[in-house]
Amino acid sequence: MNKKIYIIVVFVVIVAALIQTVSFINIDKQVLQSDQGGCIKCHTNVKTQLSTSSQHSSFSCTNCHPKSPLNHTNKAPECEYCHDSTQLGDTHEAHSDFIPLNSEGCIACHTNYNVVINYSRPEFISYTITNDSGNWIISNFATTGVLNLSYNAMKPGGNHNVKNVSCRDCHKDIFDAVSAKGHAVVEGKDGKESLYHNISNTISKEAWCLTCHNPRDNKFSAQQHSARKTTCEECHETYNLSAHPGNFYTNIKTVPRLYRSLVCISCKSVGWQVPNTTLKFKVHQEPYFDVTMS
Repeated sequence: MNKKIYIIVVFVVIVAALIQTVSFINIDKQVLQSDQGGCIKCHTNVKTQLSTSSQHSSFSCTNCHPKSPLNHTNKAPECEYCHDSTQLGDTHEAHSDFIPLNSEGCIACHTNYNVVINYSRPEFISYTITNDSGNWIISNFATTGVLNLSYNAMKPGGNHNVKNVSCRDCHKDIFDAVSAKGHAVVEGKDGKESLYHNISNTISKEAWCLTCHNPRDNKFSAQQHSARKTTCEECHETYNLSAHPGNFYTNIKTVPRLYRSLVCISCKSVGWQVPNTTLKFKVHQEPYFDVTMS
């Protein structure tokens, strides 16, 4: 008798467990197969972020998170599902290093998700300019020292809150250098701001950045996703601006591309020096900008 009761009790427990399991699975399916209301039960923070987002606020969850073959979760989204990333891979795109990060790279710039950027660059560049019968020849280019830099964008957080991109979010070192009259030639040899590079001609410093880094400049054959990597001589040659002495445009190409504009800017910032024989420059890199000459 006791054995029969025991078997009945065990059977009831097993049946009850099976019923609860099936019920749980059905609930799980309903969360995923119903509208986004089921998602919001657990992801209220995402709903809050989207309510203030400039993009995607009218989307359902499954627009970006398509259903997975498994019932428990939806797929992690890839921005490339909807957004063409071809231009991000252009050789002149300033942010092509973000491609391996996939959607995380997109989120870093296009949302309020906070990022901390650690990077390094040489502290100084040095070079010599020699006047050889009217030709300005650049030689003895070198880099010295190391600047270890870190920048915290201090964004409030939230990877679903899409916002307008600000150059300053990540390029504070550039803006600091601009404040020190570096990074771009804004003052001519007469002491007045040059017409094209004059910051007051644009509504914001971000717009001013794009006067040189314009990814949609139709003077160039390719377009970029966000900003164009460029050099002074590349732009001046393309726009047929006033010629520089001798074979300067050819000779500047002996300098590594990353540093060519700094050579131009540092030379002009100290008064558009015309070398009689030889001038030696030492330039403190961003976020600083100071030039010594001998």
